Amino acid sequence: MKLGVLFKRGVLGAAAAALIASGTSLAPGLAKAGEDTMVIAIGALPQGIDLDKNVSPTTWSMGAQVLEDGMSWEWVDFPFSTGDDWDPSTIPGFKYPDYMGKQILVPGIIEKCELTSDGQSATYHLRHGVISPWGNEFTADDMLWRIKRGKATGAINNFLEFLLNLPGQTINPPESGGYEKIDDHTVQITSSAGMPLACKRFTNYYDAFLDSTEVMSHATEEDPWADKWVATNGGGFGAYRVTEWSPGKRVVMVANEDYWRGAPEIKKIIYLVVPESANRVALLQQGKVHMAEGLTPDEIVALASSDKARGVAVRGNQSMWVMINNELPPYDNLKVRQAINHVINRETIARDIYHGMMNPWQGVMPSTYPGYENWLKYDFDPAKAKQLLADAGFPDGFDAELTFDAAQAAMESIGILLQSDFKKAGINLSLKKLPTAAASDIVQSKKGSLALWTDMPIQPDINYALKLVWPTGALVNYHNFSDPKVDQTLKDGEGVVDPEARIKAHAGIQEYIHDLAPLGWIGEHYFAVGLSRKVSGFRWYTTQYYHVNEMTISE
Repeated sequence: MKLGVLFKRGVLGAAAAALIASGTSLAPGLAKAGEDTMVIAIGALPQGIDLDKNVSPTTWSMGAQVLEDGMSWEWVDFPFSTGDDWDPSTIPGFKYPDYMGKQILVPGIIEKCELTSDGQSATYHLRHGVISPWGNEFTADDMLWRIKRGKATGAINNFLEFLLNLPGQTINPPESGGYEKIDDHTVQITSSAGMPLACKRFTNYYDAFLDSTEVMSHATEEDPWADKWVATNGGGFGAYRVTEWSPGKRVVMVANEDYWRGAPEIKKIIYLVVPESANRVALLQQGKVHMAEGLTPDEIVALASSDKARGVAVRGNQSMWVMINNELPPYDNLKVRQAINHVINRETIARDIYHGMMNPWQGVMPSTYPGYENWLKYDFDPAKAKQLLADAGFPDGFDAELTFDAAQAAMESIGILLQSDFKKAGINLSLKKLPTAAASDIVQSKKGSLALWTDMPIQPDINYALKLVWPTGALVNYHNFSDPKVDQTLKDGEGVVDPEARIKAHAGIQEYIHDLAPLGWIGEHYFAVGLSRKVSGFRWYTTQYYHVNEMTISE
């Protein structure tokens, strides 16, 4: 089963074409890779690949090669053709297909998980014979140590505890956070109330398991959890291990020959830092790299003209919206927020900026998740928006500022389009391009008024996806939305164990949120990479990563 969209032949980007024509060397000193070596061009190295500390798309893609989660989510099916005959950018009036995604939970190094009918106890059965690159077997001690490390270091993964509804509950034994070793390959967690998602917790790299024996051999008095070593080594049970970490230059990984799924055919991975996306495209065209991440939609489509490379786009679960500060005037006015939604031309953004690599979307959770409801009530209608603003007391409109991440090229294009369309309703929108860290700080500190933002709930569960964003004070409620009906509905639904009953417990709440227009919905954008035509076996997992060990490189 293919999981990608291969784009038809188009026109090579001018910058890449010029570089190739000139014979410019973009990677001096890079030896020609053998067919057992994959070279991946990336824009920048992450601060590290310790998923307790670092979050970025590159962190995830690199971390997936050296870390191993317990289980994984995979697609069941896709709604569209995956052949060269399908190119949404060539279809007049392109409209995304009607689709409800399905995902299945696939065992990994957690071979089986058993949840009691009341959801109060879950038993994890760990796979035997999982060996790290350092020769140590994965056991219950590694699992318990991993949980302990996350709690001790104030890790990002601590937010996943709310998956289990543990806050405020009685858990046994309390000193271990409810987790208890039954034997070397069995761990149990118990609580006083239901934990419907207990068997789905370890399905992402925030909770990836580490070789505690190897990691702790690098601990010091100043660094008791070996944070410094983990940042540049990972320390997991994955298919590869890091052998070189050169900041600003490259990272080298070599295969774990004892990997439990089998020794990888690709024996070495080189992540090569190439800051400009046009240069990453050129390297791909020249056959000097096998994959290029972080390309623009234009570059992905343009790659189809190449005999050596192709653009691959796969549907993920990452959404983009205009973050609206619901507490800040005039955005505390419902009619103002509704007006904003009526001047977002989602179809144009999806078609002209993303070339079809975006699903125009107005949902309050990912459309690929069970229980999703699509409410398409905010059509592009500047006249209606202008009337709503007049009804709200702004007949002459108002001035506004939109911040966005300078590193995401598509965001600037979206901002320029929004600026033009907002003007039609009387909103004078200025654009503020910021470095990634500053743009994130504006949103996460809840200081801004309007901002372009992307995010995703990593668990395909209705309560989790909604609870992450919409309750008062929720972890990703950066927009200061608060409503008692939403809070109570999500509280009541969190302990429902049966999947169908769990969806029914949240009936109507998505439309209710949608009517309050707390965000300016844009769409769900695809994950896209440039791939050499020598590479096969590329698969995309819904929690935002791929596995190099599943790929091969032809002669």
